[in-house]
Amino acid sequence: MTPEDLDLLQRAHDMVLAVELTSGEQFFAEIVMVVDQPPTPDVFLMRVNREPDGAFTLATETGESILLADISRVAPIPGVEYPPVPST
Repeated sequence: MTPEDLDLLQRAHDMVLAVELTSGEQFFAEIVMVVDQPPTPDVFLMRVNREPDGAFTLATETGESILLADISRVAPIPGVEYPPVPST
């Protein structure tokens, strides 16, 4: 993951992003919390589905934790309007 991707991820609390893992798996996720500290830097997220009308719905009732090292990239989703995110 690039430093820009990590910065976006850290500022995306409660936002839905496209996530790609190093395994090649891709999905949409609502970012709950990023912990960028040893011993296990990771992100807590909820996977979501995008409905035909553009709305996002939870894919599961449980969240998951993914190590930052297992994420190859994150990106805003085209066509989704995001609120301004303050710079850090």
